[in-house]
Amino acid sequence: MRVPNPNCPSNDCQYIVGLEMTTSVYYPPIYNKEGVNINPDGNITSGEMTCSTCNKKWKYSIQFGETKFLEI
Repeated sequence: MRVPNPNCPSNDCQYIVGLEMTTSVYYPPIYNKEGVNINPDGNITSGEMTCSTCNKKWKYSIQFGETKFLEI
């Protein structure tokens, strides 16, 4: 997972990840003739993380390999 604040002025930021939740929808694999799965897992993983240095907090969600952050 990438970090939510790569431009943090502190050099020793450490991010603590809290509880995560993931939806549980079944995405059956569908393969094309090259053997590539064309029906990727679309479940969403979401949670919160906190910087232990600056105490900023973010909510995040991950779907199809893309992570989105929202500072709270």
